[in-house]
Amino acid sequence: MKLKILSLFSGIGAFEKALRNIGINYELVAFSEIDKYAIKSYCAIHDVDEDLNLGDITKIDITKLPKDIDMITHGSPCQDFSIAGKQAGGDLGTGTKSSLMWNTISIVTYCKPKYVIWENVKNLLSKRHRHNFDSYLSIMESLNYNNYYQVLNAKDYGIPQNRERVYTISIKKDIDKGNFKFPEKEELKLRLKDMLEDEVDEKYYLSEKLIEGFVRHNKRHEEKGTGFIWKPKTKDDIASTLRANASLCPTDNTLLDSNIVGHLELDKWQDSMKRIYDINKYAPTINTMQGGNREPKILVKNAPKMGVINSQMRIRKLTPLECWRLMRIF
Repeated sequence: MKLKILSLFSGIGAFEKALRNIGINYELVAFSEIDKYAIKSYCAIHDVDEDLNLGDITKIDITKLPKDIDMITHGSPCQDFSIAGKQAGGDLGTGTKSSLMWNTISIVTYCKPKYVIWENVKNLLSKRHRHNFDSYLSIMESLNYNNYYQVLNAKDYGIPQNRERVYTISIKKDIDKGNFKFPEKEELKLRLKDMLEDEVDEKYYLSEKLIEGFVRHNKRHEEKGTGFIWKPKTKDDIASTLRANASLCPTDNTLLDSNIVGHLELDKWQDSMKRIYDINKYAPTINTMQGGNREPKILVKNAPKMGVINSQMRIRKLTPLECWRLMRIF
């Protein structure tokens, strides 16, 4: 018997891939995504036709959705909850991207699936946004669901990416046996270097002009007496979170956190976009990048050609394949 799935805010379909990875037989009823690149990727990864895409969640005719759906998954927009965003929040009726979470509630109310899985950024649990999270739990409980939630980090489950997300599992009370448990953490045996390509095109390396910004960055923060100093790290670390928001990378999508080796001197970028990471540590949260130098950037030792910090180091962005590997889409 196949599990019937409705995927909302689908992205590249990480939930669906996870189900396949653990051997769950499922049928995709439909998915909902508006980003044209994500749609193409989703269909290629899951071998489905674009006709299954319901498009903009605000324009879905809920009354035409089937009522025999077993599971709804949703990774509703996190931009207005994220620390790196504008903190606009997700209150009902505000029109923010994050407030689209309430569209899921409307669909759940109509379809009444057995299970609902919601993934979002850890900052949703902060004092500023916790009321949205608590309201979600309260409404789900009123709809006859038991809720279980926990912050999980990708680096605790086999992938060298420091990606903290809060996962909320809601199960219909009439079928919940009360024995749901989140998976136990496991020892991380991989590091960022294990995800990297052997040969990388020169276009991924940063110029000397950009790298010189690290020195200015250090000087500026030394004068301020703050601790945001660029300091190259040693090996065996994990990448920072590779994010889905176009405003967040590219140094978040380079290598360092505790593995951040420095920041780029580019005024038009947000601070989280300027970080550079060590290849022996963990990757930042992978996002869709959407161009504009938003890919993660890493520190490479003993690399040839231009872009020298010193005689042994260069900095480059992560390639699409490396991001693919860090998201475990294989």
